[in-house]
Amino acid sequence: MKTFFLCAGIILTILVLTTSVIAETNIGGYINTDNRYRPEGNDKYTWNENRLGLKITASADGVSGFSELRFRNFGFPDIQQTGQLRDSDYIQPWRFELYEAYVDIYGLLFENLDIRVGKQRIAWGTADKLNVVDNLNPDDFEDILDFSQKLPTMSLRLDYYPGDFIVTGVIIPTFTPTRSMPSSWQAPVSFPLPPELSLRTLDDEVILPENRPQDSAILGLRIKRTLLDYDWSLSYVYGRDEWALPTKAEMIVVDTLDVADVHLTLEYPRLQIIGADMAGTIGDVGIWAEGAVFLPEKKIYTSITSPDETQEQLALDDKPYLKYVVGGDYTFKNGIYVNGQYLHGFYTDRGVDNMEDYFLIAFEKKFFHEDLKTRIVMAAEVADFDDIENRSAYFGGPELTYYPKDNVELAAGSFLLAGDSSTQFGQFKENDEIYFKVKYSF
Repeated sequence: MKTFFLCAGIILTILVLTTSVIAETNIGGYINTDNRYRPEGNDKYTWNENRLGLKITASADGVSGFSELRFRNFGFPDIQQTGQLRDSDYIQPWRFELYEAYVDIYGLLFENLDIRVGKQRIAWGTADKLNVVDNLNPDDFEDILDFSQKLPTMSLRLDYYPGDFIVTGVIIPTFTPTRSMPSSWQAPVSFPLPPELSLRTLDDEVILPENRPQDSAILGLRIKRTLLDYDWSLSYVYGRDEWALPTKAEMIVVDTLDVADVHLTLEYPRLQIIGADMAGTIGDVGIWAEGAVFLPEKKIYTSITSPDETQEQLALDDKPYLKYVVGGDYTFKNGIYVNGQYLHGFYTDRGVDNMEDYFLIAFEKKFFHEDLKTRIVMAAEVADFDDIENRSAYFGGPELTYYPKDNVELAAGSFLLAGDSSTQFGQFKENDEIYFKVKYSF
């Protein structure tokens, strides 16, 4: 399968290059390495990635195309048997990703109508990475240190320009689930058993929506305009929860000592999202705000089957719940840049009573003709304002970036965590990491 995608990528590149007779073609990209080490706990390396990213653009009269190909040597040797020592995929794991590939057609049918079709990232919102209205592409949590990433999806996007407005319509025909965190960043799956039972094994089954329009399609609509020097937009998404919910739990007693196996079934419920965002400046201070109301289509219950009975437990109420973020940034005369945000409702939060609050602030300062940049990020998670001491967590860390040559970055830093184990980030307080990255762009 990897060979197929590699060949497809090469063929696509050749096709783009050979059509350069009639289209202006540009090729750029980057090479980067990313290595991380966890000094606590098992004391080991946690991330080993070497990536070549190729970005290809081609444009002709009224048409343009873009593609980003990613070739990744990612992970560590995974040898369990001697036979695997003959397989390069086990010795040096690698993967090929067609990150984006789309075509833009300008002025299709009408002079003020553009379309973009293909695998693409559609980013909505004005906040700095913590976008609560950005709900068309699924979350990509492969790299927890960069949790704002999204997975591009096959989409049809139409931009219509009536006067001062921009009206955007999006159709995503098939549902794509969120890419989850690495295993070392996942909390162990647990399930409350009756006191008379003890758990032996727990497994699960994820059920995706049927591949048909009425089940898998995601629809979006946004209206945007600039008014009084501020950018405003309203948006609507008819989609699905990006994180699967347990809808069934089957407990099977396997012996006379009341030892049980549990099998979970998880699904992605329908929901609608109404959002609004704005951005502008007050003097020299940049400001932004976003809000989104999530409307679950119906109550979701977990059907729990035990040896004695079947009962239902509410997994998600159908009451609307709100997420929002406000923030701003400013550069002082001495060159110190400050960026602060307050977020109510993290990506994984759902339900009226399960919204947590986050406070994030970052400081940056450049030295030596901007050849050296220092940055520190500090963040706090508050799960319960009435019990901050026991229901909060803290994370962030310093980073030093050096630019020795044009388009070359060398970065070193750390990601540190602390707090109560009952919070989303506090449960990983043993996962402090140190990283070193090099990136060359061309």
